[in-house]
Amino acid sequence: MNILGISALDKDSTATLVQDGRIIAAVSEERLTRVKQQAGFPYKAVQTVLNLSGLHSEQIDCVAYPFFEVGKEMRLVGRNALADVFDCWNKIRQRGLSHTFRHYGTFAKTLALDFPQKLALCDRQLKNGLLSLGCGNKLRRYDHQYCHAISSYFTSDFDRALVVTSDWYGSGKAGAIYVAEGSQLKLVCEIPFPHSLGVLYAGVTSALGFIPDRHEGKIVGLAAYGDPAKLNTVLLNRFRERRDRYDFLDPFDSQSTHELVDNFAREDVAAGHQHILETVLLKTIVYYLKRFGLTKVACAGGVFANVKLNQKIVDLPEVESVFVHPAMTDMGTGTGAALCAAIEVGDLASSQPMENVFLGPFYEKKEVVDTLMNYGLRYEEVKDLPKRIATILAEGKTVGRFEGRMEYGPRALGNRSILASTRDPSITKILNQKLQRNDFMPFSPATLSDKASKYYINSHKVNLSAQFMTVCLRCKPAMNATSPGTVHVDKTSRPQLVTKSSNPGLYAILKHTEKLTGVPSVINTSFNIHEEPIVCSPKDAMRVFVAAQLDYLAIDGFLVSQ
Repeated sequence: MNILGISALDKDSTATLVQDGRIIAAVSEERLTRVKQQAGFPYKAVQTVLNLSGLHSEQIDCVAYPFFEVGKEMRLVGRNALADVFDCWNKIRQRGLSHTFRHYGTFAKTLALDFPQKLALCDRQLKNGLLSLGCGNKLRRYDHQYCHAISSYFTSDFDRALVVTSDWYGSGKAGAIYVAEGSQLKLVCEIPFPHSLGVLYAGVTSALGFIPDRHEGKIVGLAAYGDPAKLNTVLLNRFRERRDRYDFLDPFDSQSTHELVDNFAREDVAAGHQHILETVLLKTIVYYLKRFGLTKVACAGGVFANVKLNQKIVDLPEVESVFVHPAMTDMGTGTGAALCAAIEVGDLASSQPMENVFLGPFYEKKEVVDTLMNYGLRYEEVKDLPKRIATILAEGKTVGRFEGRMEYGPRALGNRSILASTRDPSITKILNQKLQRNDFMPFSPATLSDKASKYYINSHKVNLSAQFMTVCLRCKPAMNATSPGTVHVDKTSRPQLVTKSSNPGLYAILKHTEKLTGVPSVINTSFNIHEEPIVCSPKDAMRVFVAAQLDYLAIDGFLVSQ
């Protein structure tokens, strides 16, 4: 059966094609339109996944979408909003009148105006897009949190696990807990909206002058420089502790966060919010792990884009293994919805570990050569390009790497990456200047998977997930000594563990690098200028190569120099 999954349309619109239970192709619209976090129906992405799978739109059997219709979504969130209002007196007793009323004022506006308008717009866009494909009568809708859960569990290597979702909002909830065994997921806990950790983190992102739903990663990086203890009591007072979780009492009181920004260092504000996020979620995870005797955790939802949070889950003594879906944000909900439909029709009966995420478009060599000629760039065809790249990196130079199919998800994993040596700590400043990025953001290493235990603590718990660069790990002294360019101030790093099967070309570069330098790692950062999507086409790659003044571009067998 051919199933087209369409992600939530409010941002990061993405199309996924699942054929007979297997993910064949997945592409985000932003990579094709070059508009960061492109919203709306992903017309270009849909056409691309059809082309990659050799299908026409009339061959689509089903279209899967990760939200219910507007009326049902509003009933679900309205039910939980009513419960929130009934809790008014308890909120006032703990938070006071001003905090409680500010929360209710903004929450009421969100429910009355923002939610119905946004949901209705997305539904119109979905309807129009499906009509243009001739698929108007093929739509199936699924619970948003369930789509996140399915996307994570059914792409993991687990057959029994605790599945945790957490994001801003989805189908009346801000998160959910499931127990998964075999092909079945059982809901054991709902995190009702508005008790949303996504709202918490978006709020501090905005208050610190960054863009919510886009720059939360900057808060994670900034938090490493602060002291969470300075705000721990203040922030914890915004929550009420239950046996199995916390209630967020005033998530829409944004003034509270702005007051903290006015009175504390931004690093301490970031650190405090990071710590409270970890405190709240870890309590829930540990409780349900113990209750059901589980040791494996599968995660999805925008909150799990927070790689430091994921590290804290990995470090829990109760946890044996962690998997975070590679496209953990709403970008991955179309994949989850398509897998829901595949399960429903009997095409998928158990989890299928993701071998890689190279599910996007590729380009013929003729197009690469034509683009090189148009740009007037010097190039040569190199027989052993991985060995040559390793030599260049060992000399302290930078290389943009463009190879094969583009990655699915927010991380560059070697096919649309900028590579550099990890040995020079000044490389961080150099690359940040070239790419116009913040100087407090660290760069990530790609490391040979079979050498990971020498350099990272608990790497054995994330053998699959770390192939997709979804978790931070604490670094061992060997990493600090040999790769200072990738170790953050808190002695952690976000590695990509590379196997020969996951990315043969990048694996070969790392093997040659190890022979030349003794270090089995290179810096791997996304191939893009700040605030642009990761490059997709040869034209995109060459434009960024020139603009960022990289030393070399390795593109499908060719080596290009400035």
